[in-house]
Amino acid sequence: MDLAALLEPVLAFFREGVGKAIFDALTFVYKLLYPANAEAAKPVVIPK
Repeated sequence: MDLAALLEPVLAFFREGVGKAIFDALTFVYKLLYPANAEAAKPVVIPK
């Protein structure tokens, strides 16, 4: 099974036209929900 032959049409779709618009919109949503400058996680102390 040639993985490159399977991925090439998908990558071509997301490189131009409607696929690029979809990719850009999903990238924007991802960056909006998970900003790079988010505060680091802190451990939660669980009382015993």
